[in-house]
Amino acid sequence: MTLPDPTNASRATPNIPPEKASLHIGSSTLIPAPSPKVWAALTDTSTWPTWNSFVPRVTIRSQPNASSQSPLSPILQQGTKFTFHVRMDPTSTSEKPQPATDVHLLITECTAPDSETGAVGRIVWTGDYEAPGTMSRSLLLAERVHEIRDVEGGTEVRNWEAQVGWVVFVVRMMYGVRLQANFELWVDDLRRFVEGS
Repeated sequence: MTLPDPTNASRATPNIPPEKASLHIGSSTLIPAPSPKVWAALTDTSTWPTWNSFVPRVTIRSQPNASSQSPLSPILQQGTKFTFHVRMDPTSTSEKPQPATDVHLLITECTAPDSETGAVGRIVWTGDYEAPGTMSRSLLLAERVHEIRDVEGGTEVRNWEAQVGWVVFVVRMMYGVRLQANFELWVDDLRRFVEGS
């Protein structure tokens, strides 16, 4: 089955309509598995080293309502502050170690899918602009959306990001094509992991 609008080019993020985005990238896939299984893989960052070539490591920096006596949960939820350790060239066959690019993020919305009611699962993250070393919003505002929806035959997964700001023109020129390929790899990796587990 081919999904319509696979790059989600017509979809807005909470604060950036597609026509205002200086960079808009996205990917989609259909996974022949129930939505709770897909959602669990996407939101449990402890599984990411197993399947996520683009972001094989995540550091959870804080969780809402976390106790200082217990370790931070690896599960993404609304209010989670975390750092992606990104591999910009995840398909490289070079034996030379690839340096990670750290991206500080914040979950602003997180609602699990519900198979009984048909509710769509949705997770949104944006830059954590309070984290040290993060660019100001005026230079780069990025928002990313993941949607998980039950469909006949499994789960539809959609993933898109919109960016605005002065720095985006450089990002688009230097990394636009690679980021699009990495977004496509993200959903392919997720599908292979869920199908194999």
